[in-house]
Amino acid sequence: MDNANQFLSELYKRMDASNPLYNRGQIEPKTFLSNTIADHFISQYQSILPNDKNIKILDIGVGEGWFASICLSLGYTNIELADFGCSKKFLNIKNTLEQINDIHDVETSIKDLLSQDQFYNKYDFIHMSHVIEHIPKYDLIDTMDSLNHSLRRKGRLFMRTPNLLGPMPFHSLYCTPGHEYGFIPDNLSTLFAISNFSDIKIHNLEIAQKGFSQFFGSIVRRLYLLNAKIKYRAFEGRFPQSVSPELIISGIKSAD
Repeated sequence: MDNANQFLSELYKRMDASNPLYNRGQIEPKTFLSNTIADHFISQYQSILPNDKNIKILDIGVGEGWFASICLSLGYTNIELADFGCSKKFLNIKNTLEQINDIHDVETSIKDLLSQDQFYNKYDFIHMSHVIEHIPKYDLIDTMDSLNHSLRRKGRLFMRTPNLLGPMPFHSLYCTPGHEYGFIPDNLSTLFAISNFSDIKIHNLEIAQKGFSQFFGSIVRRLYLLNAKIKYRAFEGRFPQSVSPELIISGIKSAD
């Protein structure tokens, strides 16, 4: 394999082949609509997604489709999906659910896909969950530029990625052979800023706790994360914006 993008394509083709959800063929609409991960995160996205249900949304790195499932549950009507082998998993979904307007196969890289004229100035909201860390460092700026160009003016780019300031940084970096680069609030915010994004925000989103054990666990985690922030204050002279395991960030496309 000549480059990192070819490696990633082959890696995830093989990983998908061992995933029962994928190797049975197309994901069924019933499975798509009853996604358990979507149920877990839907309350977070109610405060993140725009009020206009007709906005154009692109989900890159679809996985099992949990974000798109959230969008359908919340009433959004113009959703597109992009991923390696996307049509092999979601063509049945597209043909069944009218809210899924299109699906796109990433053949080489995200930047190559979005460089096509059809994607220019098209979307109001682009979502990428645990995707940016898979992109080779030499492709990061070009990828961010292509994402910016694919957004309409004032469109939002929303990302989730492992936080290397979190409690398990080595696990976050090496939990899969497909991770190419690691992020903390500072370097990812800089990448947004130099790619013509403004109103850059680090989000600390809470998941509703169910039952005493989850509530108790949330208290323990908060105390642990507070201790981590105090450590950075003592040695770095400031509190980091986030020391949570997951770094969640968004930015608005600036005027061209």
